[in-house]
Amino acid sequence: TFSLVELEAATDNFENSLLLGQDSFGEMYRGRLGNGTLVAIRSLKVKRNQSSLSFSRHIETISRLRHRNLVSALGHCFEYDLDDSTVTQLYLVFEYVQNGNLRSRISQGTEGRKLTWAQRISAAIGIANGIQFLHAGMMPGLFGNNLKINNILLDQNHVAKISSYNIPILGEAMKSEKGGPGGKHHTESPLLNDKTDIFDFGVILLEIVSGKPITSLYEVEIMKELMLWAVADEDLVRRRSFADQEVSKGCSDESLRTIMQICLRCLAKEAVQRPSIEDVLWNLQFAAQVQDDWEGDNRSSDGSMVSSSSRITKSSRFQNEQTRSGREKECEDSSARGSVWLQAATEDGNFETGRRQAEDERY
Repeated sequence: TFSLVELEAATDNFENSLLLGQDSFGEMYRGRLGNGTLVAIRSLKVKRNQSSLSFSRHIETISRLRHRNLVSALGHCFEYDLDDSTVTQLYLVFEYVQNGNLRSRISQGTEGRKLTWAQRISAAIGIANGIQFLHAGMMPGLFGNNLKINNILLDQNHVAKISSYNIPILGEAMKSEKGGPGGKHHTESPLLNDKTDIFDFGVILLEIVSGKPITSLYEVEIMKELMLWAVADEDLVRRRSFADQEVSKGCSDESLRTIMQICLRCLAKEAVQRPSIEDVLWNLQFAAQVQDDWEGDNRSSDGSMVSSSSRITKSSRFQNEQTRSGREKECEDSSARGSVWLQAATEDGNFETGRRQAEDERY
């Protein structure tokens, strides 16, 4: 455990310049402990004054979890009220992951800092491995893990780490007088199970493929329809027009199509239609292998990538370019219409805002 004095010293009294982010559960700060160790400190407000015993088992669960694709918890701190009997604030101390979140290297990445297609697949596999561990690992049944692309961190080797696991359950524990997981976050509730995390993972995959930030469930539905259109067509150009243009020319069609298909299955409206995390992992690993083989086949003797089109004869190249130019124009027009549709719909503040406001807070 840590003392509040230690955490205040580590964050310069929770200085705003050290704020890493915030959500409905609280804030996250960067800090440096007395021994020089960089840490991330999550501050969680307790909804009702209660003793530390009421949610200590959740803290114990978090502190015991160790996995390559989870940010490790290092300790915690309770802030008590004046009579020292009830907790008013909880602080969780995690390892600090220095390479930013996944969104900063995909949809918000600057030129030269965006992940390659192979790196994106690797990150997706890492996230899925972390989810599988939470669902069926040493303490199975940890569902509803607040999976958002902003909560996926990357270390110096681009290994993806989930930073938000079990926080929603802990948040509900702090609302409940009995301290157990409550409301929709109860692991036995039909409203929250492994398929909840599968859907959220599908949203992350959608952004990984498209390179566009997904900020609401309405945008999820729009991008899902565009992806359905792209994956159903036999034309590679159409799929690549949907994918992030930073990586679209560097991915194999089979790999791209496999990722799109598993993404759409994860986003199924009915939970029963969504795949298991094991099924997701198999498809991601298949896509990674296909991509690796494709890159090997398209690598020149000097190690650089060559386009398959460079091996087309001059006569066939002219015919292919004529056909392709027509298809590319059609796809560019359709993609542009989709972007305009998405922008116009999301900027229309009167369009279903009331119904979607609560749902959209998740993203």
